[in-house]
Amino acid sequence: MSLSIFRKFNLGRLFFGVLLILISVPILVGCTGQNRNAATQSWSGVAVSNDTTYIGTKDGKLIQLSVEGGIARIAPFEAPQTKQNQGFPAIYGTPTINEDRIYFGTYNGLVVSLNRTDLRDMRSFEIGGNDLTKGIAGSVIVHENRLVVAAAEDANEGRLYVLDSQTLSEICRYPARNEDPIGQLWTTPIVANGVAYFGDLNHYVHSISIADCSTNWVSPTKLGGAVVSPPTILGNNLYLGTFDQYFYEIDLLTGSSKKLFAGENWFWAGSITDGNTFYIPNMDGNIYAYDVGTGRIRWVYPDEPQIDPILAAPVLYEDELVYATDAGMMVVLDAVSGSRLWDRRVGDSVRSPLTSSENLVFLHSIDETITAIDMETRQLAWARNLEDVR
Repeated sequence: MSLSIFRKFNLGRLFFGVLLILISVPILVGCTGQNRNAATQSWSGVAVSNDTTYIGTKDGKLIQLSVEGGIARIAPFEAPQTKQNQGFPAIYGTPTINEDRIYFGTYNGLVVSLNRTDLRDMRSFEIGGNDLTKGIAGSVIVHENRLVVAAAEDANEGRLYVLDSQTLSEICRYPARNEDPIGQLWTTPIVANGVAYFGDLNHYVHSISIADCSTNWVSPTKLGGAVVSPPTILGNNLYLGTFDQYFYEIDLLTGSSKKLFAGENWFWAGSITDGNTFYIPNMDGNIYAYDVGTGRIRWVYPDEPQIDPILAAPVLYEDELVYATDAGMMVVLDAVSGSRLWDRRVGDSVRSPLTSSENLVFLHSIDETITAIDMETRQLAWARNLEDVR
């Protein structure tokens, strides 16, 4: 078997594993009556505010850790299940902090708000849809006094919800109640100037006003693949990758799209930019640095076939790019040249977005370990397994 075929076989196997976690397992376990929480793995990134971090878990809990020493505090909260076997309570999206509140969604369809100081005063909203298959896979976006939430309501159906950020009462939804839903939403929207932009599993990108959920546009040309990666805005364009292996530029005003380049596998994780260059992870195991000004790829690392895909969004630390692989390896590159500076193993697979705060980079691996790496000393600052603090 050639290396390229072997690589695609392994990536395909991993991708279908992802699908089983997010789709097939809920359906199969629901039919057999087994515990639906057993197969979940938490992909929540680490949210940081001042000297505190917040992480969601696979069993629907929110855990607070101090930035300096990883001292734990557990929120007196557990995602309620109003009906027996009503979906996974896992928190997949990175919690969102805004003023005195923290927001997150659960994979059994709840939007939750807590006081971020004492982790109490819970407020919640339950999305519509099939109790067995509905869920929220991305983060809750706060824009002014509104929450924007992308949700899956059924096996092939999705909607965008806009809620009041204080009361969590519904302001509007897209499509409206009396309209057919769009494709499932596994992504995190981006909001700018009162407009939400996001892609769906039916290969379309949407531009929706969050004032009343009216449609500005739906991409006039269907993209070549499903969209799960969060989009990024730069200038007058939206940028995202899809499952057709292409990275796209989309006009914010019209929705017209242009293919910029192709990877060798799916684009799953979100990209980041320094304002000139996009750093884009792909499930082919490479990071692509795309120069917006020249319209060319500046570098690709490691620019050779990789068995281990990249499912986690990277972070920039000064002039260094930090990413993690599905094999649990953290890699640090020179952001300008793409040369490898250093690396270290951080444990199990990393599939949640990396986070940085001052000199620390935080990683959440699927064995529920939170790792803090000191970028100045290149040493481990601390590590805590969330199973030990629950």
